Amino acid sequence: MRKSYEYEVSRLKKYRIMIFIYAFLTQLLSLYFFTIIGRFDNTDENSVLRNYTTLSGLATTICMCILVVYGTVVINRFLVTNYIGENKTRLYLYPVGRSQLFYTKVTSFCGTFFLFQFLGITLSNAFYLISETFSPILLTSELVYRHLPQFMTISLAGVILTISIILLSSVAGIHLNSTLATIVTGIIFVVICGNILAMALASHLVITLSATILVIIITYIFIKITGTRIENDEVISK
Repeated sequence: MRKSYEYEVSRLKKYRIMIFIYAFLTQLLSLYFFTIIGRFDNTDENSVLRNYTTLSGLATTICMCILVVYGTVVINRFLVTNYIGENKTRLYLYPVGRSQLFYTKVTSFCGTFFLFQFLGITLSNAFYLISETFSPILLTSELVYRHLPQFMTISLAGVILTISIILLSSVAGIHLNSTLATIVTGIIFVVICGNILAMALASHLVITLSATILVIIITYIFIKITGTRIENDEVISK
């Protein structure tokens, strides 16, 4: 089991740096983009952009959208292609249990993606918080370092939501027997849920955490359903 997990993690090694770079650059650029808008747009209706928690939520949402698109490409190559078409026939011949192997692949993907996305977002947040502390761009009476707990919570929720959407998209790809379905589903989630998630991440932390827990439960249920289907799947060799 351990060797199988380590092997699956090693297969993701080439994607680690790109996950980190996308997370770091997207988060940092988004934070400064919304900060600059907030500085020069002083109208009452846009005062929300002068709140650091809101800026963190907006930036994390943009980062999430970018990582979902990239993540669906990665999980297609790493997971989905193994469970569609002729490939699943060969995979089912492995001595390891079908569902156990599936869960190992899912776990290794989650662990790798979580670690490097969270690391990228955390470092970009740290850079932003330090720069705003000593040389603030945003015109506000708020002290940015006091928002550190909100930044950390929003980042954690954003990473979990990113991985959940990617996994749900992969489930769609497996059930529809199509790698294209994975990417399309991911994009649909981003388009439909983007604004909702932006508001949720920028709102009260209790709402953010509650929504994150709900999404985790939903994702877990669909992963278990897919694992059961894979375990009981009948493949007729020609």
